Amino acid sequence: MENKIKIGYLIGSSDIGGTEKMILTLVKNLDKNKFEIIFFCIKGKGRFTEKLKEENFKVYIVNLKKNPFSFINLFFILKRENLDILQSFLFVANILGRIYGKILGIKLIISSQRSTDPWRKWYHWFLERITKRWVDLIISNSYSAKEILIKKGRIPRKKIKVIPNGIQILENLEKVEKKDFIVIGTIGNLKKAKGYFYLIDAAKIVIEKFKNVRFYIIGEGELKQEILKRIKKYSIEQYFVLTGYVENIYDYLRIFDIFVLPSLWEGCPVSLLESMGYGIASIATDVGDVPYIIENGETGYIVKSGDYKKMAERIINLIENKELREKIGQKAREKIKKDYYFEEMVKAYASTYNKVDR
Repeated sequence: MENKIKIGYLIGSSDIGGTEKMILTLVKNLDKNKFEIIFFCIKGKGRFTEKLKEENFKVYIVNLKKNPFSFINLFFILKRENLDILQSFLFVANILGRIYGKILGIKLIISSQRSTDPWRKWYHWFLERITKRWVDLIISNSYSAKEILIKKGRIPRKKIKVIPNGIQILENLEKVEKKDFIVIGTIGNLKKAKGYFYLIDAAKIVIEKFKNVRFYIIGEGELKQEILKRIKKYSIEQYFVLTGYVENIYDYLRIFDIFVLPSLWEGCPVSLLESMGYGIASIATDVGDVPYIIENGETGYIVKSGDYKKMAERIINLIENKELREKIGQKAREKIKKDYYFEEMVKAYASTYNKVDR
């Protein structure tokens, strides 16, 4: 159909984390009779690019880190595709997307904000400010990140639209009853942002009181060896399972009794939505939009980021009270169904794309 709106996704990652999960959920559910999606990945090959190919999307792959001059080739590829919309994801892609989009005269240029990004230095915010005039819209997945953009990036409020992450929710929950131990789990790439060292510190306190527990960390990343070293330091190796990357996280959510998100910063954390949507009692730090997602004491517990003692206290409380775990888990599931269902996310993006001036 020649009338399709042609959208290019410029992405600064190649593996699968929360952002990439949401992109996959989005593009698989957008109306293929209305939208044509093309991917431009600037960090080389990885699980994400392989997944896109499996889903039969058109994918261009360059690696700007290995070959900085490939940005010239990328420019001509973008020009050849004659896009109606260019949407970028993650910082480097956002800056490039604005520059490319402006030069090529693309009708609608969209950047994406996926977290509160406390790692940014002054020069990152400088680049944000000088390129903001070339972007038509910034879509943030969280209200907290929107406020950071307004404050530090000096982005006009009207230029930022919040579309929270949305997940697909299984109608039939399959739980595994475990007679021998309680499973406390977490999911995310093994990066500094995820705060795993604090979970390990909390685990040490929990294990001093309960021996019938197991802590599962689902994900992979550059901090794996440091995480293993910290676990070994406390001599609690037998209580931890590091699974590496997992294709289907529901294989593990079905065995979790408690979910913990120990993050130092976030936007709208996908793993928290997934665990709550599965009916798991969850504990999360007060970062990003967690205070919007969890009603403290009702649909989960919120603890201060870095407060591993309070984290341990909440874990112990839930271990000791199965009825409370189930009650919180059920309320959490209802909350996610109501406010973070994927269909609302897809509708919001489709509505935005349909406004392009053709």
